Amino acid sequence: MADAKMADTKTAEVKTAGAKALPAGLKEFSLAGKSAIVIGAEHPLGRAAAVTLAEAGAKVLLASQEPGTGDRLKEVAKAIQAAGATAVVQVQRAAIRADLSATADLAVSQLGGLDILVTALDAPFYATVEATDDSAYDRVMEDNFKTVWMAFQEIGRVMLQRGGGVIVNISTVMAERGVPNAALYCAAKGAVRNLVRALALEWARRGVRINLLECGWTEEAGSPALEPGDFADKLIRYLPYRRLLKPEEIAGALLYLVSPAAGFVTGEAIAVDGGLLCRV
Repeated sequence: MADAKMADTKTAEVKTAGAKALPAGLKEFSLAGKSAIVIGAEHPLGRAAAVTLAEAGAKVLLASQEPGTGDRLKEVAKAIQAAGATAVVQVQRAAIRADLSATADLAVSQLGGLDILVTALDAPFYATVEATDDSAYDRVMEDNFKTVWMAFQEIGRVMLQRGGGVIVNISTVMAERGVPNAALYCAAKGAVRNLVRALALEWARRGVRINLLECGWTEEAGSPALEPGDFADKLIRYLPYRRLLKPEEIAGALLYLVSPAAGFVTGEAIAVDGGLLCRV
C-alpha cells in the first residue's frame, strides 16, 4: 500500500509540473536555463544539433560557418521557435577570429550567458595526394581545423572567464580511419581529434568539458555517398546497416554529451556510425 501511495504521489508531481516536465530519472538531460552556440548551424548536422538543444530547453544562438547562409539559418530558427524555444541568428565567417569573438559576446548579451558550444564545422575534400596543391591544403586545413581551433579559443575563453562550460565538436569517423583519396581531409579531422584530447586535459580543472561526436557517412546534399555510381553502390554494401546516417539520429548522443548526465566525461569520442568503426 505504501509503495502504491508513493507511486501515485510521483505521478501527481509529474502532472502538476506541466506537460513538458521530465521524469525524475531524466532530469539530468534537461538544458533548461542553459545558453548555447551552434557554429555551422546551416549544415544538416548543425541543424539537428541546434533543434536538439532547443527541445531540451536551451536558448540557442545559430552561427554560420560561411556568410551567404542566412536563409538556411532562418529556417533552423523557425524550427526552433516552433518548439517554443529562443533562437538568435548570427551570420559570420568562422575562419575570421573577430567574427567568432563577436559571436561569443552576442551570446552573452542576447541569451544571458554561455554554457554550451557545439561546432559542426565541415568542408569535405576528396582528391589524390598528387592532385592536391598548396592552395587546397590551406583551404582544407582552414575550414576543418583552424576554424575549430579558433572557435575553441574564442568561445572557450569566455567560458573560462565565466567558470566553465561544455564543448562538443561534431566530426566524422574519418578522424579515426584513413580513406583513399581523402588523405588531407582525414588529416585535418584527425588533428581536431587530438586537439580535443589535449584541451580536455588542459581545461579539466577549470570547469570546461570537451568531447567529440564522430558521425558515419551522412545523408546530406553533396555527399559522394548520394551520387549515383560505383562508389555509392560499394559504400552502401560495405556499411553494416546498408544505409546512411540520418542527421537527426545524432540527437541522443549529443544531448548526453552536453548535459549534466555526462558531467564526468571529457576528452572522449562517441561514434554514431551504425557500427562502421567496428570493421577492420
